[in-house]
Amino acid sequence: MRRFALMWLALAMSTSPAAADTITLNGFNNNTAATVTFDDGAGHSGSINTLLTQFNVTFTGVGPLTFDTFSIDLFHTVTAGQIYPVNPRGDVATAFVNGSRIAYIFQTYGLSDLTSNPDQAAAVQLALWDLSLNNHNPTSFQADADGTYSSGDQNVFSVSFGSNPDASHIAGLTAQFLSASIGASTQGSWLDAAAAGDAPNRGESLLRRVPEPSSGLLTLLGLGALGAWGLWRRRGRRGDATERCSP
Repeated sequence: MRRFALMWLALAMSTSPAAADTITLNGFNNNTAATVTFDDGAGHSGSINTLLTQFNVTFTGVGPLTFDTFSIDLFHTVTAGQIYPVNPRGDVATAFVNGSRIAYIFQTYGLSDLTSNPDQAAAVQLALWDLSLNNHNPTSFQADADGTYSSGDQNVFSVSFGSNPDASHIAGLTAQFLSASIGASTQGSWLDAAAAGDAPNRGESLLRRVPEPSSGLLTLLGLGALGAWGLWRRRGRRGDATERCSP
């Protein structure tokens, strides 16, 4: 009977459809406001009033798992409390022209909770957004003649901090992070919000804090554990029978 129960459980684990992975945006860790203007040269352009902030999210792919992260998606918006489907991907280094630099900056400067360090959070977000545009290769970040800031090509990416007194400090950190990432070969993972469609408010693609096992791998691990448990039970039974039959 136990053998049939184990077989039924293994079959159920292997054939039941996996639930879609989702992200819940729990909130924004910072409130640094800016106006960002962008043009990726491939039909995505505009000017948005946004927060330069670290996100706190819960990912249902494994766990659920709650962590801090950043956006790599200038083309869509997201609001606190929003839940949307995502596709976990491990190819950030190749999905973006500057993907390895994106992974390097996130893993070096963006993993810790930056709630009490809004300037660093703003600089990380700016550097990541700048690098996410595949039509240029930013290496610096400085003030332009009109009072905005850019990495040298205002037509591709520029930022206005308004009257923020920390503007020059944020820009300096952004330049530092961009420079440090030059030549990086870092690998990384991300959560692709394309699964949510392409509406402007669908939710944003985010960087993934650590690679979690895929659902298929978890199924295999579960089946392996069931097999090991069954083998242990059978050996235990044979041992008990031997002891009972001994003179």
